[in-house]
This record gives sequence, C-alpha cells and structure tokens, in this order.
Amino acid sequence: MFENNSFNVQVTTSINIFPESTQGEPTTIPLSIIDNASAGFSRCAAVWFYPPSGPALALSSSHLQLSLSKTLNYYPQWCGRLSYSTPKPDGGHNDRYQRIWVTYNIPTDIGIPFIAAESPKRLSDFLPSTGSRRESLKAWDASQLPASELLPNTVLAISDKKDAPNLIIQFTTFACGSTAVAIEITHCFADAVTLSQFAKDWSRMSSCMLQNASFPTLAPIFDPQCLDSFAASDIDASTPDLSIISQARALPQHRYDWYLHVPSQPWPTHAPPDFDTSLPLSPSTPIPWHQWDVKAPVSYRVLHFSPQEIQHIYSLATSSSSPSTLKISKHDALLSHIWSHVTTSRQLPENTTVYLDMTLGLRPRVSPPLPDSFLGSPITHAAIPYTTSSSPPSLPALAQTIRKTLKVFTPEAVRYHLHDLAYEAAPQRLWRACLGREHVLLTTWVHAGVYEVDFGAGGPGYVEALMPSCDGLVEVMEAGDVRGGDGVRRDWISEGVDVSVYLEEKTMERFLADMGLWGCE
Repeated sequence: MFENNSFNVQVTTSINIFPESTQGEPTTIPLSIIDNASAGFSRCAAVWFYPPSGPALALSSSHLQLSLSKTLNYYPQWCGRLSYSTPKPDGGHNDRYQRIWVTYNIPTDIGIPFIAAESPKRLSDFLPSTGSRRESLKAWDASQLPASELLPNTVLAISDKKDAPNLIIQFTTFACGSTAVAIEITHCFADAVTLSQFAKDWSRMSSCMLQNASFPTLAPIFDPQCLDSFAASDIDASTPDLSIISQARALPQHRYDWYLHVPSQPWPTHAPPDFDTSLPLSPSTPIPWHQWDVKAPVSYRVLHFSPQEIQHIYSLATSSSSPSTLKISKHDALLSHIWSHVTTSRQLPENTTVYLDMTLGLRPRVSPPLPDSFLGSPITHAAIPYTTSSSPPSLPALAQTIRKTLKVFTPEAVRYHLHDLAYEAAPQRLWRACLGREHVLLTTWVHAGVYEVDFGAGGPGYVEALMPSCDGLVEVMEAGDVRGGDGVRRDWISEGVDVSVYLEEKTMERFLADMGLWGCE
C-alpha cells in the first residue's frame, strides 16, 4: 500500500468521440417524466478493472476509440445536448417547468470525451486478488482502491457549466499491464441497467473488431415517451385527476423537498435561480438533515458473501414461514440481513422508525414490461419502514416487510405514480430517499450483467460502482460473471455477491465486529 494511496494518474490524450455515421436527422425530444425526476441524482458511474493480457489481445486507446465511435451509431443522443425547456402555460406534460429535452445529430453536438491515461503503479498494490477478497478479505476496506481517480473531475450536463458532456470515458493503463475502463453518465440519461447495457454493447463491438468478425447489430431502445405512455389518464390535460393523485401519494414513498430550507442544513437550498414561487407545489417534507452528519468520517467496506452464506441467510429468513407469509427471494433475505445489522450497529433509541430506501427499477413493473435494452433512468424509491425495539430486528419479519412493501408497486400503482409526477412543478424537487442514521439507501445492480463486459481480452477481474461516500449507502452486485459455458445466466448468487457498505466510522466498527454478519446467528 502506498502512503499517499494514489494511482498518480497522468493523462496522455483527450479527444471527443462522435458516432461514425453522420446520417442521422437533427432531433429534439423530451426525456421521460421519471428521467426528469432523477436529474438531481449523483452521476451513474462504474469502473471495470482488467488483468494483464497477452500482446495479441492488449487493448489500445485507438482501438477503443474506434469501437466506441461505431457503438455510438446506436447511442447518438448521448453525444447531444441536454437542456431545460421554456415552460408553456398551455402546453402538455413535457412543456411544464424544469422539463429536460435532448437535441442531437446537429453540428454543435458535444460528443463523448475519451481520456487515455497511465499510472506508474501496479494495480495489485491497491486491488486484492479475487481469491483474497472471497476468503481472507471478506470485509475489504475498499477505500484502499482510489477508483474515483480514474475519471476526470469534470462537471456533467444539466449543471451550471455550458457545453458540459453527458458522458465521460477514461481508459487507464497500469505499469503491470492491467487496465481500467471507467464510464460516468448523467443520471437522467442512464441508471445502472442502461450503463451496463451500453458497456456490454461497446465491448461486443470491440471484441468483434479484434476478431475480424462481423459487427454486431445492437438494439438499444431510446424512446422516453414510451415510458410516459404508461401514465394513467390524460397527463397532457391542464389539471390532474385528483383520485389518481390520491392513490399515487398513498404509495410508501418519502416526499423530501430539496427546495425547502431547513435551519443549519449543510448545503444551500437547491431551488433553481428561475424558480417561480407562485407555482402550485404538491405536499412535501423537509429533508431531516439533523439525522445526517455529513461531516462525520465514513468507512467503506465491500463485503463478500459466498453462495453458501447467502443460502444460509435465506434459510434463516424463511425459518418462520407459514401459509399466510409471502414468498421471499434470496435478494429480500440478503437485504433484510444487511439492514438488520446496520440498524443494530447504529444503537438507536427504542421506537425509532428507520427506513430502507430501496431503489426500484420500473421496467419490469409496467405492463407489458420493458426490456433491459430500454434506455434511460426508469427508477424510483420505496420507503420500507421498521420500528426499533429492545430486541434485534427479526430477519424473517424484515424480509416479509420488504416483500410486502415491494408488492404494492403494481403496474397500476406505477401508472398512478407517473400521472402524479407528470404534474409536478420541477420533478427534481422531490427526493424519495435520504441518508444518515435512520436511513439505508439501497441500490442494487443485480442482473445488470456488469461482469459480462469483455472488450476482447477477457472479462473484468473486478467492477466497482462509483458511489459518493455517504453514511447509509449500500450497493449490491454479483461478484462475477454468472453465465455458464453456454452463455446462459445461472443463479445470480453462483459467483457470490459483493455488498458495498458506507457507514459512519464508529458504526462501521460495531457492524464489522458482529459475528452474526456472516450468517452465524
């Protein structure tokens, strides 16, 4: 481990990449209601780390740039410009305040900045081997891997910076021959599923080019208004349907408001400079900043659970099942296990209501469902409650609570939710989650297939979802490529599961000291 814990990255080249094809017609279209709601989220970003490969398969920045240009033929909108539209008093749902549109296939497209960089360090000095992380370092201190250095400190689109790009890529080569591909994108354009879809498409193009094979036919779907079409009733009408609004707001979700000022809050109120205070606003709640000490030191650990450990946790979570209980999944069981131990480690007073603020993908929750190739950021959050007592949380009870809450988000409920959002004055105003001692903000990358990203020289040895270091953030991901030799995905736990956990320093110490964390109750 180096004392300064830095890759000492040096940029060698930087160039903006555009689609190889220039045949597209100039286009301006609105993003979806849900995409708009995620515009204020942190970037969606990940780094793929690859071990050294032989000279014949070694990736070069020039090859990746060429394959990227060919891939962008299918993603031209990401090279364009995002902007807020001018509100039209009598317009439809896309003409209301703070609606985001994208313009692309024009001469002033920004393109995708592609940075090539080098590090004089060996990756193995920062990233333990897969075997070590699965055996002796099952609660690895991932702050030892300065992954954020593998992307430039650049502001993305939908910010105060003019001509800010929507997406940035950096390719880094280490002294040992290992490489890293880092991608970040503004969240209103992509959630984890879309980010992974793009990375897989790009890697397929790259691999075919290296093998002199026919180029793949990629099929991403960019049709934001398709998602809006699932909204209940007529969302272009001048007024909402109040009965639908009532049902939408009965869903188990927070309505924290970025625009409401709270005394002693750590950051300024996020209201836009042109915010019209006369606009009718839906009911909301001040963000509970008193629960979140943003200055407290935060520890970051990646926990590895083997298939056997997850199976054991699942057995514990289903130990009290009866005909009246809902069928839970291994995913439910793992989440309830982590949430239970985080809650216990926080040593909260009895009768404190805590929440698992779980990120939900909406693609499978509309009818008919949308495929993973549907681009965008179609996500929302469920606020799953639990009230502390003198006894530790019951794993079966928590798992049942998670399943019962998620069961509420039916296709009809999603239709109501979209109707409600369509009439929001600035959908970005409402935050459906929070962080700090009474919240766990959970995002899952399970089934996204991030370990399937092979540019032609072999799959990644490790993938890190880049997250801000905030107390209460948890991210779940398969720990390897779960496809069998036939290319078909096996059980998602077959390679084990990595759970990234960010907790206040002292809480993390108690969390890791709990032997029950590894399912040894």
